[in-house]
Amino acid sequence: MPESKKNQNVFISYSHDSDEHKDRVLALSDRLRADGIDCSIDQYETSPPEGWARWCDRQIEEEGKKLTEEDLISAYREKNYLKSNGISY
Repeated sequence: MPESKKNQNVFISYSHDSDEHKDRVLALSDRLRADGIDCSIDQYETSPPEGWARWCDRQIEEEGKKLTEEDLISAYREKNYLKSNGISY
């Protein structure tokens, strides 16, 4: 595993708009885990004894980083902007 992926942790915070959306978030998290990134989302938990709000707070504190839908949307828009201006990666 590349050195840059070792010990990487991420917590994904997302809206529960629909089952389809929740499934996409789960697929993303599963992919990150398959790639060696320890990813936390609520779908891996049943009902945390401290409640969901405290569980989320703890995830953010423990992980030190979080990935929000806004982060993903921003990255997507930036990538499309760069492609539309002749820059590709």
